[in-house]
Amino acid sequence: MFSSLCQRYPRRSGSPAFTLIELLVVIAVIAILAAILFPVFAQAREKARQTSCASNLKNLGLAIMLYAQDYDEQFPLAAYSRSETGFATWHDLTDPYTRSKAIWHCPSSRVSQQDASGKITTHFGYNARYLTTIAPDFSNANAHTAVSLASVAQPAETLLLADAKASLAASWCGDDGKFLLPPSQADADCWGRPNPLHGEGSNVLWVDGHLKWQRPGQFYSDQNPVDRTFDLQ
Repeated sequence: MFSSLCQRYPRRSGSPAFTLIELLVVIAVIAILAAILFPVFAQAREKARQTSCASNLKNLGLAIMLYAQDYDEQFPLAAYSRSETGFATWHDLTDPYTRSKAIWHCPSSRVSQQDASGKITTHFGYNARYLTTIAPDFSNANAHTAVSLASVAQPAETLLLADAKASLAASWCGDDGKFLLPPSQADADCWGRPNPLHGEGSNVLWVDGHLKWQRPGQFYSDQNPVDRTFDLQ
């Protein structure tokens, strides 16, 4: 009887297994899918960071406008020395109008969140040369003034803030560019240039409050006149 059962239900010699060629094919397919999908995932993550960065920039711009409403519609000063707390910059002045210093930063930026002195800084650059009378060497820091909102003839075409980094790699102030140089100005310590963080472009906030992603050639280089997006005309 046992013999007849064995003949009716023969014992399997073993479960099927992948051959070496089949295994290599599977690995090749996985590698191809990874090569296709990983850049897509990376782009999606960067798009999310860009959106977060844009939100922070918009909120910082709103803080500037709230500040202006409380100070006779004057933009914040670029920087000045206050003995009780040291050196204050434009983003320090607007800090009371924000809920968190996190909006000073862009998640995509590799710029340090602190300047050379260890003080928290920002990843965004302010159009300080045109919106204030600050000197390139900051020699008039305690005597300069800011312009009024009414002085800006074309708010929708005048830059307020943009992603930025130091114009000089070895700037003694650090690698941030919180004071944004107009295109006509030469590189200098403590001054910045636009930082093309997002697909070779930057988030740019204009005085009227609208924000655009733009390549440098669209708002910074090759302008006519050279400071067209920075001046108040």
